[in-house]
Amino acid sequence: MKYLPNTITVLMFLMGLGIGVLAGKAEEITLENGTKVTGAIVGFENGMFKVETEFGFALVRKDKVKSISFAPGEANRADPPKAALPVQPPKGGSEPLTPTPRPVESSAPAATSAKTPPPPPPPVSRPLDEPLPEKIEAHVEGNNYINETFAFTLYKPPGWKVHEDAARETGHAIAAIGAADEHTILFVDRQAWSGEPNLKSDATEARIRTTYQNYRKTSETSTVVAGQPAVRKEFEGELDGALWRGIALRIAKGHTVFGVIGLTSSETLEFHQAILNKIINSFEFLPSAKPAAETR
Repeated sequence: MKYLPNTITVLMFLMGLGIGVLAGKAEEITLENGTKVTGAIVGFENGMFKVETEFGFALVRKDKVKSISFAPGEANRADPPKAALPVQPPKGGSEPLTPTPRPVESSAPAATSAKTPPPPPPPVSRPLDEPLPEKIEAHVEGNNYINETFAFTLYKPPGWKVHEDAARETGHAIAAIGAADEHTILFVDRQAWSGEPNLKSDATEARIRTTYQNYRKTSETSTVVAGQPAVRKEFEGELDGALWRGIALRIAKGHTVFGVIGLTSSETLEFHQAILNKIINSFEFLPSAKPAAETR
């Protein structure tokens, strides 16, 4: 208490000389008699503010303080001016006291984040009309049919023959083998796609449906063949008064779908269906080659 008059006298003397009192982040304390003290309030003790000024610490009695505000020039010049705040010292102790500015309400609308437009959908995949190569390279090793052009192999039962003109005769088959009595046949075709193929879209089944009367699909299951997704179907129909039964397997590999279709009208339907199942289940892609349809 005894140091307060001397401190105020020194401050008044300095301000009278025009020197001023500045601090890094200063408050301006206005006393009841109009005197202003500029400095950083660092604590409150025994009813007095402890203010750090450029020339040292000053103790200012709380009951002599009229108001506290930020010192001119210390606030961001882009911000609106801060109003003087009434003194509200803590309820005891010597904790640092820093006036809290009142929030400034703004009528400006809240900024909205720009919405990122969604990416465009991928192009729809569609079948491609790719002509067959002029010559399809294939050969038989024992009971295995090997197609080098399209890189696959399958089981060829003893006594069955290879129909080398299948591509020319059908316009879409890349391989065909059949029993000597011509009541059982199996052929392989392929369909290239512009993107990911659709196994549900089956042009071969559409051709069979138009060829046979009373066409009926008896089963359809999703499966995996040679590590690739596939769909297996079984069906039956009539042609020239004879009942035909068939098994169709569609295998997706890259952007190509391979179709393996077996048909029989033999009197021993169950026996020949078992043979067709064995052939279809033996279908494998050759690991050391790449189908011609994949090299576009």
